[in-house]
Amino acid sequence: MATTRLEFSTEITDEMLSEAAALEGQEIRVEPWNNEATLDTIRHYAWGLGDYNPLYHDEEYAAASPHGGVIAPPTFLYSSYDGAVGLGFAGVQPIYSGTEWVFHETIRRGDRIVPKARLGKVTVHSGRHADRFAIQRVHTEYRRESDGALVAEALAGTFRVPRAAASGGLSYQARERHTYRDEELEEIRRWATTEERRGASPRDPADVRVGDVIPEVVKGPIDQITMTAYYAGCIGSPGYKAGEISWLYRTWAVESPERLPNNYDPTYFSERVLPSLGHQDPEVAKEIGMPGAYNNGPQKCGWMAHPVLNWVGDAGTMRALTVRLRRPDIFGDTVWCGGTVTEVRENGEVLIALSARNQLGEATAEGSALVKLP
Repeated sequence: MATTRLEFSTEITDEMLSEAAALEGQEIRVEPWNNEATLDTIRHYAWGLGDYNPLYHDEEYAAASPHGGVIAPPTFLYSSYDGAVGLGFAGVQPIYSGTEWVFHETIRRGDRIVPKARLGKVTVHSGRHADRFAIQRVHTEYRRESDGALVAEALAGTFRVPRAAASGGLSYQARERHTYRDEELEEIRRWATTEERRGASPRDPADVRVGDVIPEVVKGPIDQITMTAYYAGCIGSPGYKAGEISWLYRTWAVESPERLPNNYDPTYFSERVLPSLGHQDPEVAKEIGMPGAYNNGPQKCGWMAHPVLNWVGDAGTMRALTVRLRRPDIFGDTVWCGGTVTEVRENGEVLIALSARNQLGEATAEGSALVKLP
């Protein structure tokens, strides 16, 4: 369709790689979606992930918890800045690859968060679905505005992959939207409505054993409403704007690029069709080389944290989270996220191996979490 065709289909060149390497250490000018953790921004983010934990929206429940009030999921910081980058490599598609998080402080209602980000290393790779691609990394510190306290640190990665029309570009085989039988949908409904949450009862580290299962949570079936709900809490990129503001950004990309957030190249904003529209439009996803309209990378990372936060309970905390995205989830897919305890430490810390699978039995993400039990 002419109305959804992306304008650039570029291969990665040695010159691009040299230019990107020269940017290492450069501070990035970002555009936060949420500046403050309010009752509403926390709820919008948590519900956008499908997480109904009352710590994130129920004032009475949260007041009686060890936190004394509403808190945010640690991955709420994605809504401040997700670490995604599309700088340089003009016309080459950015696709999120994952994050390594270290969390220092609990995010509480009323906290204003200030992200400070800089570009990291660029590495070159080859794979089954693209002949040559790069991973661009970003280091971000998140500080509380009121006292400058370091809340969290993150190392995020973004694949820079030539689109399908480029030589050696992204080449997932198109996949039809999955059709479910009534009994399959009923099983998904039961899974979602009987989700295990530890809640107010503290989990004793002495009762935890290597091999213990972190019960899975279910996500999906993914559709456009799923994506819209997530974007209400955490926008997908700084290019997501209503029509009139999109025209402003397209104009600034040509005439005043210094007015734009520079974690994306000006060409990203000037393209007639937003490259991130593949998260909504299957035709754009096909132009990119994806198997169909697909979910958002930081969204998937937030999904991976959900079962862990259920398991630790109200008094437990997440200290670290690493997620590596292995394959896209497309509209119609259902994803189960869970884990297994791999180490129990004397200080009450527990290491957990994480994984995600879809309705076809394919592994779509993996990672780990470090939690501290009370």
